Amino acid sequence: MPKSISQIQNEYLATGDLDVLGSQGQIVGRVGRRGGQIKAIGLPSVELLLIAAASNFILKVKENLNTLGIDDTGALSDGIEAGELQQDANGYSITVGYPANSKAAKYYDYVNKGVKGFKSGTPNSPYSFKNIGVSRSMLKNIASWVDRNGIRRNDVSITKRQAKRESLSKMVSEASKKKSIAYAVAVNIKKKGLKKTGYFDNAVQEYFGNDFSTAISKMIGQDVKILIRQDGNNNQ
Repeated sequence: MPKSISQIQNEYLATGDLDVLGSQGQIVGRVGRRGGQIKAIGLPSVELLLIAAASNFILKVKENLNTLGIDDTGALSDGIEAGELQQDANGYSITVGYPANSKAAKYYDYVNKGVKGFKSGTPNSPYSFKNIGVSRSMLKNIASWVDRNGIRRNDVSITKRQAKRESLSKMVSEASKKKSIAYAVAVNIKKKGLKKTGYFDNAVQEYFGNDFSTAISKMIGQDVKILIRQDGNNNQ
């Protein structure tokens, strides 16, 4: 379970170091091993907080995905990572998000911010569908989704998750169910759009928002400026 910024700060004040074990055992930054646990040692308090915030940010993103049940292929959870902490004349920087060459980088922000449909849905999203045309690649992806989720015309015993989609399968005949269901779903998405989840932005706000700025300011005894920059294919 990810720790809050307040928990991270209190941990440092109590022990003088921070447990910065990240997602799936990944370690960000310079570390040492102490008492059987991996900890960051010998680093300034600001660096420790940055590293710990990045590690727990990743855990929070994964927790959000799991809670919302929206990571169908696992790419959104498996693909997120953090780089090493960097320092230059302008201050510190650390990259967290999806590498530009990753599969998730191409679509994660659509899931995060939502997409306005051709007719309705998610009005404040920066993304929108311009028409109801369905490309081959979209149809292929939706068809794979239909297969993975077992959406069928003749389902008798279905899971709670499948129940939400049962009405879609009733739209088509048994003979052409796979392709027709995929097309029906794709057109429906184009019309109504994708709902905003905020799984990424909410984690950014929690770990790099006001609480983070306050914690850093207290550590160094002066106000600091936090810059969150989007870089590349939806990386932040």
